[in-house]
Amino acid sequence: MSVEALIFILRLLAGLCLFGFMLTLLVIVWRGMTQAERQLRAARTTLGFLTRQPPDSASAAEVFPLGAVTTLGRALSNNIVVQDDFASAEHARIVREEGRWWLEDRDSSNGTRLNEATIKERTALAHGDVIWIGSCSYRLALDSETVAPAP
Repeated sequence: MSVEALIFILRLLAGLCLFGFMLTLLVIVWRGMTQAERQLRAARTTLGFLTRQPPDSASAAEVFPLGAVTTLGRALSNNIVVQDDFASAEHARIVREEGRWWLEDRDSSNGTRLNEATIKERTALAHGDVIWIGSCSYRLALDSETVAPAP
């Protein structure tokens, strides 16, 4: 075998390796993009609602959509900003996992109450439960047909 033929074969193998590497890289990037798109779509999906109960009958109720993870607290970074002096910056979190809804207190100073009982650990939620943060109460509605705000 001549030197030129050997160099040609080596160049051909190097080209095939480079092609294989680029194809593998493209597949990895494509999978990452489609996974990120699915996660964004899931995060934007409304899975239920929280309705803030007004402290007086003169105020209108506020309706907030629930995502797979919804945070509540005084900080503006929360999904639902609670305007109450007894709310912590990151007070509570509502999470949907494996088809169930869970309420978690995030080590708040004044605690989170579910149906008037203070929770200490992750607690399962059900349609109609009332979550209390300070003096603010939020009713959980999981049936989107009956709780969607009027257009």
